[in-house]
Amino acid sequence: MDMELQRVTLEGYRPVAHTMFSQEETLESIVPDACPDIARIVSASGKVFLKDKELGEGTLRLSGTARVTVLYIPEGEEQPRALEVSIPFQCARDDPKYHVGCPVLADIQAPSADARTINPRKILARVELAVWAAAYERESRELTAGLEGGDGQGLQKLVSSRKCCVIPDVAEKTFTFSDVLRPPASRPEMEELLLYRAELGPADAKFIGKKLVLKGEVQLAAVYRSGEGLCQSGFELPYSQVLDLGELPDEAEPEVSAVLKSADCRLREGELEVTLEVLVQAAVWERRPVSLLSDAYCVGAPIDVERTPVRLCTMAERSARRELGRKLCESGIPAKQVLDCAAVVSSLAGAPTEGGMEFTAQVNAAVLYLSEDDALCGVEAEIPVSCRVDVPEGCACACRCRPVGEASAVPVTGGLEVRFEAEFSWTVTREEQAACVTGVKPSQVQEAGPRPSVVIRRVERGEALWDIAKSCASTVDDIRAANGLPGDEAAVGALLLIPARRN
Repeated sequence: MDMELQRVTLEGYRPVAHTMFSQEETLESIVPDACPDIARIVSASGKVFLKDKELGEGTLRLSGTARVTVLYIPEGEEQPRALEVSIPFQCARDDPKYHVGCPVLADIQAPSADARTINPRKILARVELAVWAAAYERESRELTAGLEGGDGQGLQKLVSSRKCCVIPDVAEKTFTFSDVLRPPASRPEMEELLLYRAELGPADAKFIGKKLVLKGEVQLAAVYRSGEGLCQSGFELPYSQVLDLGELPDEAEPEVSAVLKSADCRLREGELEVTLEVLVQAAVWERRPVSLLSDAYCVGAPIDVERTPVRLCTMAERSARRELGRKLCESGIPAKQVLDCAAVVSSLAGAPTEGGMEFTAQVNAAVLYLSEDDALCGVEAEIPVSCRVDVPEGCACACRCRPVGEASAVPVTGGLEVRFEAEFSWTVTREEQAACVTGVKPSQVQEAGPRPSVVIRRVERGEALWDIAKSCASTVDDIRAANGLPGDEAAVGALLLIPARRN
């Protein structure tokens, strides 16, 4: 009796590690000769640029540079000056799930930074790094979709159709773009750039054939001197990029992130010359139909069937929700005008709740403002923002949070009221073990003799008609017909007539 298994290969990636952690970096720095002595430090803010991602056996390493911009009042002067300190960093995270060759999506932000004077010509700068990373492992699984042969022996096959969630591609691309910017006509001319901040907003993604078209924007905020006063201007720098991918179905869903690799912003003749290097990253989710041969038997001759459990991701639901963050930040010096407000997620933690997970992000908000007497001041506050996610039993949830849009601060009695929106995005997945036929051959065990023409059988708890038909060498169709059953199930405890086997 010749039988042949029909095999299919399911290829793609699977997420193996999703993590967020923090790290602190410090560096002593000498004030350049061209800068005057420091009398008082007003504020410090950080920018982070990712240079390289490296995944070894059990270890993830990210390297780059953090730039801390220190605003200070020089000795004998009233107007602030800017000093920038570059701090090289390397972040490492150990996890046995990391393997060489696994692609990684990563992002690094600087939730907070500060500086203190060691002496008028030397400072100690500190920056906190918040790292988000997701690693993916390439896998190839061979599944059995069907079975051919067994002619004349009444071959019965249990084949189920499933929707499996796979990641067919993980891709990234680095690109550079430049622009020349001028403040609006309503804003004063730029004379000296003190501080700039570049933030990548969410990117829209759309599939066109084998290409993933990304459109996003960089929000650039600049604080500068004009005459004897300080001003702020904001700019939007749109970009678009195309990632070449394999053939994908229309219902594929991309998970996209972007991170700065470098930024250069210079003031020249009243204009900002900006050059940005951006890394866009994408993991594509796809729901793929799969036929799986779970079991088989012959009513005319015994066969030995080898079954092996296979892992299938049967659900991957992605969603997002925005939550409002708001807090009164107390300040000892009343504010007249806000120059800059930034919000960055410093940590994200999840706690199980009834029917789901409660994720809480700690967001660090930093405000730069002018007091009533035009003195430059700064204040920081940590603001918790929470989001509840429904997670069915037996599922896992990977969540990420990042501020979207522009954070704002308004002077109020006692301080400043900070507002921002934080977007929580998550993927809920379910992985199941399913039996798959991996081998079939004629059985060496001979039957004991003829069976009766009719058998009466009681349905036990957990039994399906397939189990009863297989144990009695009958067929599901014959049992349904003999008992007038409309479907493939029968009530527990019911007595069924099992017709004699037939080929």
